[in-house]
Amino acid sequence: MTALTSRDLDGIHNFRPLAPYPLRGGGAIRQGMVYRSGALDLMTDADLTYLTTEIRLSTVLDLRHPDELAMWPLEHALQGRVAPLSLFPEHVTVEGLIEELNGLYGTGPSPERYFHYLSVGAERFARAFDLFANEATYPVLVHCTAGKDRTGVLLGLLMDLLGAHEDDIAAEYGLSDASLDRLIAYLQSTGRVLEGSREEIRARLSTPPERMAGFIRLMRNRYGDAEGYLRSIDVPPPSLARVRELLTDR
Repeated sequence: MTALTSRDLDGIHNFRPLAPYPLRGGGAIRQGMVYRSGALDLMTDADLTYLTTEIRLSTVLDLRHPDELAMWPLEHALQGRVAPLSLFPEHVTVEGLIEELNGLYGTGPSPERYFHYLSVGAERFARAFDLFANEATYPVLVHCTAGKDRTGVLLGLLMDLLGAHEDDIAAEYGLSDASLDRLIAYLQSTGRVLEGSREEIRARLSTPPERMAGFIRLMRNRYGDAEGYLRSIDVPPPSLARVRELLTDR
């Protein structure tokens, strides 16, 4: 596998590797296996070359809802490697889902909102971990639109399963703040109208580490840990053991 690589890509915002965080009990998350980003729609030829020849990407796990895909209908150059896996039910519109979440938790991301993802997306989280248990999946790039909320929750669960420290899970989520300006530019390029001043927009899209830490605490209070949650949605223990085997350097 390729060594840990971290660089800005020309047309892909919020790109970075998920490694090599230390793990409780020793070892670290294996390098060159899991990457994360925002949407790939503006990927350049140079980005494509980097992802295919240097990283040798095998799978793109796209967590976006079909309504989001319809906003940018052109296929990108890695479409043949995409595993589409909307974390939100396809029969509910994005507008309807946001309205429901806003009614339950208020506007904007929160630990409670993220925790709600675990119930509405249970079947899809299980499918994601089935993919993580398959060696042929790697190297894998996980992304949604911004690469911070759905991607953050899924990879937060993965890091907890592997034994990452809570502070590192929270800090990893917080790194997405560095890409806020590029995220705003991407959203505007899709025709979205962002309400408020630039400072208000940045605050709404920010990723304070304490938000992810709050989600991890809610998850652990309810399920014990990520393994407890994943077993509750019928991910078999051998699959969880295989994920750890594939993604842990001891």
